[in-house]
Amino acid sequence: MKTVSKYIIFLFCCVLAVSCEIDNYDGPDATIQGNLYDHNGQPLQVIQGAGYIRAREISWGKGNENVFVGNQTLYVQQDGSYRNTKWFSGEYRMLPYAGNFFPYDDEKLDADDAGELVKISGTATKDFTVTPYLTIEWVKKPATTADYYLECSVRFKRNQKAGYEMPDVREAWLRVSRSINGAAADGQYFKVKMDLTNDMEGQEITFRTDIPLKYTGIDYWIRVQMDCKTAAGKPETNYPGMGQANYTTIEKIHVN
Repeated sequence: MKTVSKYIIFLFCCVLAVSCEIDNYDGPDATIQGNLYDHNGQPLQVIQGAGYIRAREISWGKGNENVFVGNQTLYVQQDGSYRNTKWFSGEYRMLPYAGNFFPYDDEKLDADDAGELVKISGTATKDFTVTPYLTIEWVKKPATTADYYLECSVRFKRNQKAGYEMPDVREAWLRVSRSINGAAADGQYFKVKMDLTNDMEGQEITFRTDIPLKYTGIDYWIRVQMDCKTAAGKPETNYPGMGQANYTTIEKIHVN
């Protein structure tokens, strides 16, 4: 029993010795930042914290075919901006991927060398322009009625990227939140989705909360979400990220 105990202690000491070795790798010393824009030059509206930018470092292990390099993800804020201050300097292949927009790199798509070559050191900025499936604009911005229901209206336009067919629209939601973070919307205000059809494109679509706003004297943040789906009978329109939500801008209102 003493022999076994000594053996266990010896192994534990070996593990400690290995784990206490000095890490001689340089830490992350760079910042990568930028914005996603739509084809009209406007910030792309997305869900908070969406992982819509793929980055693959090609400088690490360069020249060694036996080295595996995986993809990393940069997360995007709901206004289309992104920023990571703990990034390793080097050369990367970067592209917007699997979001609420048509495929970005038409030629290479899912290949390891898809995307744009970006050299990152210090503070680097890289913007991307994409074509979203939908553009959703306010017709009547959010406002409250005398009995504290919230009402607003929008219209949507389906977009088409050259060489691609458009998906079908699917459904819409009114998102009401007490925080600027749209992901924290209170589902009590709009409980049942609104079904959409393609022939509603360009029409004014009105939304009204199911219940009055519960609190007064505070701010609310409002936006409308619409989703797409694979076009009926056209499986080739099942693009990466199909089903990701498109949004209006976020509107803030104060309820007295």
